[in-house]
Amino acid sequence: MMKKWKEYLIWMTMCGLCLSGCGRKETGSELLTETKEAVEPVTETVEPAAEQTDEGIALHIYSGDEGAEHIVQKTIHVEEVNEQTLMTELKSALNMDEASGLKKLSFGMHGGDKVAMLDMNQAFADYLNRLGAAGEYIVMGSLVNTFLDCYQCDLLMITAEGKVLKTGHEVYEEYLEMFAYTEASYQIKEQLLSEGNITISCPQIEGLEDEELQGKWNRIFLGAEERAMDEWDASGTYEVSFEVKTMTEDVLSILMKGSFTSDDTDHPCGFQYTYNIDLNTGESIRLADHVDVEKLAENMFAGTGYYVQESLAEHFLERLKAIYETPGALARSLAGYDYTEDGSAPYGYSYISDGKVWLCMEVPHELGDYIEVELDTQ
Repeated sequence: MMKKWKEYLIWMTMCGLCLSGCGRKETGSELLTETKEAVEPVTETVEPAAEQTDEGIALHIYSGDEGAEHIVQKTIHVEEVNEQTLMTELKSALNMDEASGLKKLSFGMHGGDKVAMLDMNQAFADYLNRLGAAGEYIVMGSLVNTFLDCYQCDLLMITAEGKVLKTGHEVYEEYLEMFAYTEASYQIKEQLLSEGNITISCPQIEGLEDEELQGKWNRIFLGAEERAMDEWDASGTYEVSFEVKTMTEDVLSILMKGSFTSDDTDHPCGFQYTYNIDLNTGESIRLADHVDVEKLAENMFAGTGYYVQESLAEHFLERLKAIYETPGALARSLAGYDYTEDGSAPYGYSYISDGKVWLCMEVPHELGDYIEVELDTQ
């Protein structure tokens, strides 16, 4: 009787162990298992957040810079965006082992956060284990950032063959967020030009991989400011400084802000102009290259599609209509915004900041000489 009772207890214990694991997929890490179980699966299709452009679908790919010291962002253009596209472009950008791959991409919610869940293959885990700590950081950061950015998620969970991903440096068993990255691997330095009452802070690019492009634009910057010095013949002051508004691997946008005094004015007068550069082509970016100026003009005449300081909004719209009279006239002016490389004078200027387009429009001195207009467009 005692023997049968012991056998019964053993049998019940085994059943308990089996039942406790029923419906629970162990990952090789209790913390990771609990983290995965806290995610509420998303059953509907999650589409990538991609922008269609004339060149194709714009896609942000993250990778290491030339010195493999920092993660940088670069925009490429592809025909379609899905997880296979992301892995193909990441492999190319990171020189990743060709056998490395993504087995499954799924999504969920944890609290109010959107979670992307990547299950990689064993080849990826083996590849990661062959890297040093710095290389592993670049690869993981690039992978995490590319998927979080593309699918606009807040957190990412990664496994290998459904199990915890372990390396000689890290155990990836918790949620991952965006890794720190730099938007550009180059720098903008100041070259100070000074003569008498003239002081100009001239931008100069340093560290750009394309040295020919770097030299071209540094000569343009310097040439424009030196001509301004030569042409200034008033007895008053002339000062110019610059603000870098966008600085990525793809785009450099600089706002130049100046002021002057002369015998003809009893107050300082302000002025603005900009430089917008496509660092992939080396060409100047004009407003009409990426904004529908006819649609913009129609919206502006209707008082929509843009934002200005609230206290100036009414005066600005009145002046806009008084100067241009029709949306068509405004559209023609906007089409002539920003520098061309043929030396023709632009009608006005724009710049790019935080993904938004801004106009620099001249207004009477009592309104500040220039007003910066934020457009409701990327």
